[in-house]
Amino acid sequence: MRDADWSLVTAARESGGRVTQSQLAALGLDEGLEETISALSRLGYHFTTTARGTLVLEAWPRRIFSEEIAHALKTDVIGRKVETHWSATSTNDLARSEAAKRREGTVIFAEEQTKGRGRFGRVWSAPRFSSLLFSVAVSCESLPLPADALALAGAVAVAEAIASVTHLRALIRWPNDVLIDDRKVSGILVEDLGAGKDGRWLVMGVGVNVNIDPAGMPPEIARTAGSLLQCLARTVDRALLARAILRRLDMWWEAVKAGDAARLSENCRRLSSILGTFVTLESGGKRHSGRVVDIDVEHGLVLQLSGGPTRVFAPGGTTLIHSESQ
Repeated sequence: MRDADWSLVTAARESGGRVTQSQLAALGLDEGLEETISALSRLGYHFTTTARGTLVLEAWPRRIFSEEIAHALKTDVIGRKVETHWSATSTNDLARSEAAKRREGTVIFAEEQTKGRGRFGRVWSAPRFSSLLFSVAVSCESLPLPADALALAGAVAVAEAIASVTHLRALIRWPNDVLIDDRKVSGILVEDLGAGKDGRWLVMGVGVNVNIDPAGMPPEIARTAGSLLQCLARTVDRALLARAILRRLDMWWEAVKAGDAARLSENCRRLSSILGTFVTLESGGKRHSGRVVDIDVEHGLVLQLSGGPTRVFAPGGTTLIHSESQ
């Protein structure tokens, strides 16, 4: 399809589903409009026209199209190329292949994963067409921050994008989860591929529960997991959310590469769900309890241990077991 066709779709998505005649003229779509609408309708995008000539996007396909997500994305690295797959074992595995071919910034989406994974080998599964499941490989000559900082950057990006698209208050549960109303709606997994001749490569995988019906969640996660559909009582435009996430990921990846620990740490604190709370975590096979007094992307979670000293826990190998308000 022509770029003009995707211009109409993205304009509608980012204008609340409506495109005025003046917007059409600015996009150069006022001529050949019927042909464009007809082509889009064959893909499942259905427009109606108001009495004033405003186009209204009434329905769209269940699947997401790579062309729509990539169109006029205006990012530097993340989203240089976008692929969508009906199914994949794991998008992180496909992103690893992109890293092996030195294709930085290619974002790979899958409508379902048959062997999706989270931290510590946990399974990540979701019904087809319900979520955003994607991965991207990035590289730099040398990484000034720990690889775990990229997971925190990803969590900040997802939380900010969710807030901008849905107006829901999304918070981060250190180090890689995004919560709404204490329910996990997103997780980030970063795999460090190590340094090579052309620099250090990392793969970041992102899963967001968008339009999952809570009634269909597996019993083992139903008590702690949630979805945007559950929080809003309506479906969420996955393509619009995907574009918002990729733009913020691109910005925060630049911050990680620049070693901007202060700005990233500040935003992790701003969006933290556990700062100031009492938590129990497990590290090195032992459990520790105390009050979270700081979050630092260079070093980790700073805990004032119960009746003891302050201690810093790095994200790698640390699991948050329980948290409660002060």
